[in-house]
Amino acid sequence: MQKLFLLCLVIILCSANTRIHSFKKTFFPQWDTTGWINSFREFRNAIYKNDRAKVKQFIDFPIMNDNNEIWYLAYNYDDKLISKLPTKIKPFTEKDFDKYYSKVFTKRFINTILKIKSNQLYITGAAESIRFKDRSGTYKMYVTFDKEDKTLTLNLASETAIKTEDGGEFNVIYQFDVVNNHELKFRRVRLAG
Repeated sequence: MQKLFLLCLVIILCSANTRIHSFKKTFFPQWDTTGWINSFREFRNAIYKNDRAKVKQFIDFPIMNDNNEIWYLAYNYDDKLISKLPTKIKPFTEKDFDKYYSKVFTKRFINTILKIKSNQLYITGAAESIRFKDRSGTYKMYVTFDKEDKTLTLNLASETAIKTEDGGEFNVIYQFDVVNNHELKFRRVRLAG
């Protein structure tokens, strides 16, 4: 009889905890402060598994990227293709995403995002990967969370092996909005260097 009582008590407490969490999430979404980091972990896992359908859940199509910068990635910086881009924003559709996925989320992106310590990112608002080296040079990722702007920025910083006038540094910056304090939504790519 005592075991039955304990079992009933556990079920009631678990049920109450679930209802309280659901109530808090519905009426006080600002209290759900861990949601964005869970969303980051889900995104990183989807990238790692090459689960394109899951990655698409973090994007509202079409992507309307200022200066058409996402197309520079898609076209692999091919001057001939880039010169044909319109001056207006060219929408980056779901079909484009399917076609150019590996150009937008490169091997370098995958290598570095897997090395981001999400606990550190959550606690401090910043984290970085280790530095990788390949034939082209070195690269690493810096990730920052801006609590006020509710944005998450992934900065893939590269340095070429051959130094140029600008030092051979180049950055591909992936910007996400944090929607409803818990959901990441890809906004755009910025290029620097």
